[in-house]
Amino acid sequence: MTTILTFGSFYASFAREHKSLRYFANPSYYLYSAGKYIGKSFQSESKEFAAIALDAKIPETDLDRELVVLVVGETARTDHFSLNGYARKTNPLLEQERVASFRNTWACGTTTAVSVPCMFSIYDRSDYSKEKASQTENILDVLQRAGVSVLWLDNNSDSKGVALRVPYASYRTPDRNPVCDTECRDEGMLANLQSHIDQRPNEDLLIVLHQMGNHGPAYFKRYPPGFEKFTPVCRSNQLEQCSRKEIDNTYDNAILYTDSFLSKLIGLLKQNGDKFEAALFYISDHGESLGENNLYLHGLPYMLAPDTQKQVPMIFWFNDNFAEDGVTVKSLLPKLDDKFSHDNIFHTLPGLFEVETTLYDQSKDLIHDSKGG
Repeated sequence: MTTILTFGSFYASFAREHKSLRYFANPSYYLYSAGKYIGKSFQSESKEFAAIALDAKIPETDLDRELVVLVVGETARTDHFSLNGYARKTNPLLEQERVASFRNTWACGTTTAVSVPCMFSIYDRSDYSKEKASQTENILDVLQRAGVSVLWLDNNSDSKGVALRVPYASYRTPDRNPVCDTECRDEGMLANLQSHIDQRPNEDLLIVLHQMGNHGPAYFKRYPPGFEKFTPVCRSNQLEQCSRKEIDNTYDNAILYTDSFLSKLIGLLKQNGDKFEAALFYISDHGESLGENNLYLHGLPYMLAPDTQKQVPMIFWFNDNFAEDGVTVKSLLPKLDDKFSHDNIFHTLPGLFEVETTLYDQSKDLIHDSKGG
């Protein structure tokens, strides 16, 4: 991390694109690796995997079916969403929908490897560790035990261990993803969703879509050519070769593509509105530095990281059927500037599915007030 602070964008971008070289640069790395391997082996032998929320259930009085699509965004910044007041129209399609866009939401970490497992974990950021998360069930396990059909589709690296015990499919290659050009697009994850829904006529459904989103430093690769609205753009992995304006333009074009992706998801949910209480829940894993104070990308220690790496966009959309339970976008509007975080996800998802468990904390459910809780 000192490399990013001291030498700026060149080394930050180079290290991100060529991660393996950092190991060759450190002659003592083999000692670190050996110690890490021994430590992991000892932990796996000394700790049992912990099942949680064994009492989780959907009450028999809940006769409605829920369809929730949770989109885990990648490297998106709150302040680059026009929904949140950004001057550029980066969300032209979402602005036409009835969505609740929260403006004061904070990530568990500054990297995907930390934030993704943390956001699904029972542990709050203050109590979270990779070791504890890997030895404990997460909220997907809880929902699946309660009877919710869970599916994880991934157009990023992987689920970081979250989806090990639920159905999973990678959409990184053309053999499964039908929307690929220079790389496979997030939109390709939508191709088989309707078929998945139709094949489960009696189940509540949670579908998690893990985006490629705004993964840097090659922001110019993150969107199809038709989304290059803001120009000129940075067509390099080496951010030091580009101006701040070019970097912002390219990053914003990728946000524009996410806007289209989420809009198409809402369209799919609307098509299923006669059968479900349907909801879209979008939240990014972490933010990004785009050159402010000569900082680029993300991954700084949490205490040192600027807010741009820690503050993330969070968006909800509900169909009218949810209103029968008192859950509406209008009911969330007074809370858009309240402070929330990834810690709220573990308790919000059971709230959406009306799953009962003693581990559920209503005070951490983002929507519980709208249900009169």
